[in-house]
Amino acid sequence: MALTLASSIEKCDVFDEPIFDNSIVSLHEHTYKPYGSPSYKNSDEIRIPVHFQDLILDISESYIYIEGKFTPSQFAADGHIKCNLSNNALAFLFEEIRYEMGGEQIAVVRKPGITTSMKTMLSFGASQLPVLLTYGWGLGEDHQDILDDTTHVFSGRLPLKYLMGFAEDYTKGLINVKQELILILARTFKNCYVGDVEANIVIDKIEWKIRHVVPEDRLKLKLMSRINKSSTSPAGRIKVPYRMWDLYELPKLRETSSDIWAIKTSTSLERPRYVIIGFQSIDNCDNTEKDASVFMNADVSDIRLYLNSDVYPYERWNMDFTKKLSAPAYYAYINFQRTYYGKEMSEPMLNFTQFLQTPLFVIDCSHQSEAVKSSTVDIKLEFETRKSTFPSNVKVYALILHDSLIKYSALEGTVYLR
Repeated sequence: MALTLASSIEKCDVFDEPIFDNSIVSLHEHTYKPYGSPSYKNSDEIRIPVHFQDLILDISESYIYIEGKFTPSQFAADGHIKCNLSNNALAFLFEEIRYEMGGEQIAVVRKPGITTSMKTMLSFGASQLPVLLTYGWGLGEDHQDILDDTTHVFSGRLPLKYLMGFAEDYTKGLINVKQELILILARTFKNCYVGDVEANIVIDKIEWKIRHVVPEDRLKLKLMSRINKSSTSPAGRIKVPYRMWDLYELPKLRETSSDIWAIKTSTSLERPRYVIIGFQSIDNCDNTEKDASVFMNADVSDIRLYLNSDVYPYERWNMDFTKKLSAPAYYAYINFQRTYYGKEMSEPMLNFTQFLQTPLFVIDCSHQSEAVKSSTVDIKLEFETRKSTFPSNVKVYALILHDSLIKYSALEGTVYLR
């Protein structure tokens, strides 16, 4: 009855004044170009600085704009020779992407092609594929939307929130702090296309596009007053919480029935919340006949995560992909969007049949005992198979998600790592 009464009262408030939000007087996108005269060759480092410290920048909605040319070495009118941009081609152009504030490294994406492939399969659903095509996700033989067939020119964008957890989580503006984006091009572009022949990829333009937020005068004075009064003390520093996606790689899984991978030793401040595991054939890397974004089940029957003496998941999965017995692992995969993003309903990228062929294994370790919280954490993964050995030439990727927090002084432009 209370909800009905409140709704009825609101309908009678006919003399209420309308509210118009005029707090933002300007919201324009500006382009930042690389420092100096950079070249865009394999393994080159590209730096894009932002020196304007008196602006409010919307980094969470910023993106990297890329233009280039994709030219196969030969063509065939009858269509027998095929060569096309591969899935997630734009991300595979880079070996590493770093974001810095005040001279401090805030976020780093190693192997962006692999990291974003795993992140996209977890975070997005099939209904978002039209938008993802502009990021390079979903490209294939029949889908070359970002490529012009006549001029062979391609263009697309890589949003920072697509690449790293920092931009995805921290959606507020950043003010009075120097920023820089560092891009390292891949040593080879062979992961960017699939085909029967070699192709040449030339990058003509890389830009960082950022929205400038200009508040109205009263709000701007309020912000400046708050910065001048409180930023001189530690309590007045602006807190930036976010979640980091760190990629680790096991070059080859041993050809035995079980294997243990000691990934790292972490501090209690960087204890993992989720660990995502993907298996891939070594042949997929730098091979123009294979798709570098495709994973495999590797005949794995069980995966266990050890944080010191604690083990996750609590019960074994006991998978058998030959009999379609992988329901517990698939449930963990589809529940990720609910538990990590707080969505009421999950929309997984992979259906159950697709998961059997190209699975990602999600281990939720967000709820931990005090023993893990108060000490140094050894992170280990154990793999088992029902067969005598794992398949040959299989590598393992582990994407570890953990909490991060920095503080910065908008008055001094100084970043303080915790």
